[in-house]
Amino acid sequence: MPKIDILVSIIIPAYNAEKYLKETIDSIKQQTYSSWEIIVVNDGSNDSTVDIVNKDLSEKIKLINQHNAGVSAARNKGILTAKGEYLVFFDADDLMTPGFLFERVKALDENPHLGFVGGIIETFPEKHLRKAAAEDPVNEIFFFKNNLGTGPSNYMIRKEILLVNNIKFNPALSSTADRFFILQIAKVSKGKLLETDNGRMLYRINDQSMSHKVSPALIRDNERFYYESLKAGLLPVNRKLEFRGIFFFSLAMGFRQIGYWGSFMKYCLKSFLASPFQFIKLVFKKR
Repeated sequence: MPKIDILVSIIIPAYNAEKYLKETIDSIKQQTYSSWEIIVVNDGSNDSTVDIVNKDLSEKIKLINQHNAGVSAARNKGILTAKGEYLVFFDADDLMTPGFLFERVKALDENPHLGFVGGIIETFPEKHLRKAAAEDPVNEIFFFKNNLGTGPSNYMIRKEILLVNNIKFNPALSSTADRFFILQIAKVSKGKLLETDNGRMLYRINDQSMSHKVSPALIRDNERFYYESLKAGLLPVNRKLEFRGIFFFSLAMGFRQIGYWGSFMKYCLKSFLASPFQFIKLVFKKR
């Protein structure tokens, strides 16, 4: 095994995370790569999250407390404290397989032109495989490529990329903040997908997650994601009309599902005006 001792800061936002947090921390302790620090940012928890972390406090495991401000604010606070050259934003209910850190550190160390890397995602308790949106995040994300994931837990990122370009998690977004963050990084650096089975990220399927519930909040968040991406210059440069036709149609279907008929009609019209052919194609595909 190559001798690499680059420090990795693992930032874990935690809000009422008592159910899984210890298991998550234990999976980090079992890594084959040992040069890491854990920064748990307690986002105003009112359960035993703090007690769980306090039992493990050391030079390598730190705790930051803040009033409840949301996961993006917690991750952003972690960036300010991180001492590592590489960063991982790990969720408090996900797990690392033993080679997770090593495979990612090795890839970044051997490829200085890369700004970030991601690998294979294995869901549990029901096993399905996904891949990180890393090779071409703009088209992979905006054109809804299948079996791709953008959860921050799966990526390792050079901290310098974030600092030089003032990249942070967008607190105006909720479940789409992950996608927005990856798109910001991809705009200024190149990524790579690690397809080795070593170092998979284990993603816990949680029915309570906002991203698994179709709700007005979720659909509005996807709507905000479009306009925040437009403002930040993150939208696809090529195939603009096709993209808008697809994305607006997807928003229309979301609003239809929650019974917001005014917004449904608005985005149907936007989709048709952007790309009549794409709109008709999508309508018939739905039938």
